[in-house]
Amino acid sequence: MFARLPLPAQFDRIIMTGGLVGSLVMGPILVGLIALYMLSRISGAEVVFYLASVVILLGALGAVLLPNLVHSALSLIATLLGVAAIYLMLLSEFLALVQILVYGGGVIMLVIFGLMLTNAQDDPVVSDGSQKPFAFGVGALIAGLFVAAAMMAQWGPSTATIIPFPAFGERLFRDFSLPIIIVAFLLDIAFTGALVNARRAESAAAEDAATGGTR
Repeated sequence: MFARLPLPAQFDRIIMTGGLVGSLVMGPILVGLIALYMLSRISGAEVVFYLASVVILLGALGAVLLPNLVHSALSLIATLLGVAAIYLMLLSEFLALVQILVYGGGVIMLVIFGLMLTNAQDDPVVSDGSQKPFAFGVGALIAGLFVAAAMMAQWGPSTATIIPFPAFGERLFRDFSLPIIIVAFLLDIAFTGALVNARRAESAAAEDAATGGTR
């Protein structure tokens, strides 16, 4: 079936593997959620929320655990799309659109182009060092802060409220303008670094070719 499509051979394997894993994982979850919905244990909104949550978790695990960097970046798209679904449930259509266009499109393409320009390998050699216990401690601390914030938060009513668009724009571009500028500056630094590393690699390859590899 895939042989008739004008797709690269590697893409066929991605489609079949991703579809198989997605069916094996999402199939039982979807059946269970539909059964709970038919039994009036959960609502339709909760079904959509749990499905989006599963997509977010699976995409995040794929982004961390997949050895291929391009596949990892593509898995991150699933996480971002799941977050966009959560925004839609909160009646934040603008945030959902920004999530899809800016993060799901622009940022992921920036990551993929950065991987292409830096000639990143699929399986980098990582040596075990003394930073792992420190990293584990920092991760546990951040997870504890998230749990504590969720437990101590004053949650509002379950009914969704529509925020006026002018008020949203005022909060975004006046109160949170500095974080937006910082994120844009960091993305610009990352892309500029990728270009510099790519030019350096091209210069080294050209010198090796000119000297016949005797350098």
